[in-house]
This record gives sequence, C-alpha cells and structure tokens, in this order.
Amino acid sequence: MSSIAQTDIDFRDYAADEWARLCARDHNALAIAETEREVTVGELILRSRQRAGQFIAQGVTPGSRVIVARPNVIEFVVDYLAIRLCGAVLVNLPWSAGTSITELAEILGAKCVVLTEHLVGDNPLFEQLGDRRFRPDEEAPIGPSAPPPRGQDELAWLACTSGTTGTPKAAMHSYASLERQTQVFAEHFGLTENDPILVSSPVGHAVALLFGVRMSLMLDSVMVLVSRWKIDTAVDLIERHKCVFTVAPTPFLVDFVTFAETNGTERVKSLRFFPSAGAPVPRSLVQRGLDVMPDCQIWSYFGTSEAGAVTAVPLDANLDQRLNTDGIAMPGTTTRVVDGELELHCPPQMMMGYWSGDPDGRLAADGWYKTGDAADQRPDGYIKMIGRARDIILRGGENISPLEIENVLLGHSDVIDVAIIGYPDDRLGSRLAAVVVSDTLVTLEALRSHCQGVGLDKAKWPEFMTMIDKIPLSAIGKVKRGDLEEFILAEFTKREQAQ
Repeated sequence: MSSIAQTDIDFRDYAADEWARLCARDHNALAIAETEREVTVGELILRSRQRAGQFIAQGVTPGSRVIVARPNVIEFVVDYLAIRLCGAVLVNLPWSAGTSITELAEILGAKCVVLTEHLVGDNPLFEQLGDRRFRPDEEAPIGPSAPPPRGQDELAWLACTSGTTGTPKAAMHSYASLERQTQVFAEHFGLTENDPILVSSPVGHAVALLFGVRMSLMLDSVMVLVSRWKIDTAVDLIERHKCVFTVAPTPFLVDFVTFAETNGTERVKSLRFFPSAGAPVPRSLVQRGLDVMPDCQIWSYFGTSEAGAVTAVPLDANLDQRLNTDGIAMPGTTTRVVDGELELHCPPQMMMGYWSGDPDGRLAADGWYKTGDAADQRPDGYIKMIGRARDIILRGGENISPLEIENVLLGHSDVIDVAIIGYPDDRLGSRLAAVVVSDTLVTLEALRSHCQGVGLDKAKWPEFMTMIDKIPLSAIGKVKRGDLEEFILAEFTKREQAQ
C-alpha cells in the first residue's frame, strides 16, 4: 500500500458520530423506502447491529476489508452501517461486477464478501471465494451498540475506479476524507433533514454511496432507494416521498427529461436538484432540462473516485455557466490545467493513495493529483471538461475532443445518441467516425451539413458514419470506446473490401 500524509484536522470519530445521530432520531420515523418496502429508524438500528454480529462471527475485526456487492436495497444500508459498527473497511462494488469481485477479494485480502445471492444464483465463479463468502448466521450474537474508536486518518473506505477493462484500482480513503466528500456536497445544495434523497445511481459506485446513502444519514433525512433504474419507478418514488435531490449519470437524466417533456412535471415537481456526472452531459440535454423544469437545478459536475466531487455549478450561476461549464472548484479544492490535463489539490477529501501503489505517479508527494481528464479552465475559474485525455483523437497533429463534436451532433433533430470514434489513417494518423443511434436513416452528408451550419471547424466534421441500435455503456454510463473502436474498424474494413 502507498499513502500520503493527511492534513491536520480537529480530531473526530466520524463513524461514532454517524451512529449517534442515527440513534438520536425518532425510532418510529421512516428511515428508508423502496418501492414495496420500508424500514423505520429503530428497525434499521436493530438490523444493523444484527448484521454486525454476523460479520464478527465470520471473523470481521477493525480494519478488515468487507466487499458488498448489492443493488440499491435496504440490505446495502444495513451492511454499510454494520461495517462501521465493526470498525471494518467498506468496499462497495456493483452486484454484477463478476470477476472484479473475486479478483479484488484476493488483492485486498477481504475477510468477507457479501453477494446478492438470489441474483448471482449458483454462478460457479463465486465458488473461489470459499469461506470469504458471507453466509448469515442467524444464531450469531447481536453486534455492538456503538462503533469501536477509530482515528480520523485510519482507512475507512476503498473506492474502486470504474474502468471498463481490467481490475479496478482501489483508492484508499480515511474516515476524514470520506466524511468531507459527502459534507461538501450537502453544504453546496443547502440540504436539510426535510429533504428526502432519491438514491438512483447504483450503490456499487462512489456517487450513490457519497451523495445518496451517506448524505441521507448525514442529514437525518429519508432515504429513497431505486432498486433498479426505471423511469416509471423513479417517478413513483419521487411523487410518493416528495424527493428533493438526486444525482445520477447521463442516461438517467435523459430518461428524466424525456419523461417531463412527454408527461409534464406535476408528479416530479418536488425535485429541485439533479446534478449529473459519470459520463459527458450534452449541453443540449441540460438546456432541455432547464426548459422543461426551470425550478430544478440541472447541470453537470465533475468528480473522481480519488477525490469525490471536484466541481459544481453555483446555485446562482447564469445560463451560460450552467450550459457551457461543469462548474467551479468545490471549497477546499484548487484546480489547474497542465498541458491540457486537469490537476487538483484538495487535502481534506483526497485519497491517501492506491491500495496496490501508484506506478503512474498520478498522486504527487505534494498532494497534487493528475486526473487524466482533459479540461479548459476559464479566467473566472469555471471549468469545462473535454473528456478523458486518453480519448482525445489526434488528427493531422490536432487534438480533437469527441465530446465537443458529440454535443454538436446531438443538436441534429434525427440524432438520438452518438459517439465520435477515431479510426486509423495513414496520412492524418486518425480520422473521425460517427456512430449514430436514430429512428430514421441519417446520412453522413446530413451530419456534415449540420456541423457546417453551427460553425464547427471543418477538421472536426465526421468522415465516416455508421448506425447502431444502442451506444454501449459501462454501468455508470461511460461510453465503451474500445468496443466502438473495434466496431468501427470492422465496418470500415467491410466497406473498403466491398468497393
């Protein structure tokens, strides 16, 4: 393991504080709601203690790594609180992560792996977990009534990166950095215990943990879980519980805006905040959202598993700032752009390092972190994310941002979704291909004409086009560009051979 020194912060036992807040609430009040299930505060406390006892019976001790791979269900929250009661380290992964679960269990030396048994079934992959696989012991003694003392700089959470290939890296977060990441977002929106939180993003990823589960617990507000994303389910829950806030990836925002445009906003009028991230958010989508729900804060922000939320749009920002940027640095965060790449320095919420080391040197000894994301920073501090630096396409010596072109093409009336992918060219190095989703027959000429009409530089017009039923996305909505590169190359080769 590698780590950096933490900044000086007044000592607090954050897990103990969180548990004390929960225990101080009205035990008969609603704590968590799903579509067909609810639990009160008192029931949540009892179930969390029972689960903590089961973890301890399986050998979990302070510092043990516990992997939880569940969908958005009450049991995830119970597991989270039980892990805190044990003084153990949470590792949350998507329930469908497959080999990532088994590989990380070995790499991290996990003491316990909690699976969603009725979903994974008898998949032989998980047999290799052996005794690590969690089996509830109904005879286990009830767990402790409070967490063991834990220092603020001790390891509390391993945030696993959401790469589309390879084993995820585990960013190590202390109790203090985990607390700060949730606190800074809650303060930005001015949320209180009277603001029910809709947890729509998958809890296997950092966003839902930080700005859904933990935010609800921090605010003493009702937590509303969307067990599996469907817009009708989300709308029903928003209407029933008067949800005020949710944060979710781009595809979820597309569904939400489309619903409001088609059905009106009466059923979702309580929702005041819908920041979106995890994948580039088209400016045209933000505009549509603001048009149909002018009283809801809809915009994109930028965050990482290593530091939580990095930027956010101020609530009093003007239309240009909401549409054309990803906000300004959060309090306590300093940003800079070096050779086109965003770097940041935010000691209160930055990871301690990666579990298996940092061979790429992304986290420097002085605390500056290289995000690997291309960005522009304006003189007024507003930041516009351009995309992953590795996704930038080099065409004829010019760096081309796929996101910029995609945002332009999404303005075409017949384009439902689009991805810009580079394909090899002997003269220019790469050329630009558009992979288009549409209900009608869209031509390359129509796309190029649209680019010309909005004034996009000709070097950025697509030079090859193909259609697809659906753009392949990762679990949090990131385009699987590697898959599309193979798809484009095969399509291009097939057409070349047919000529």
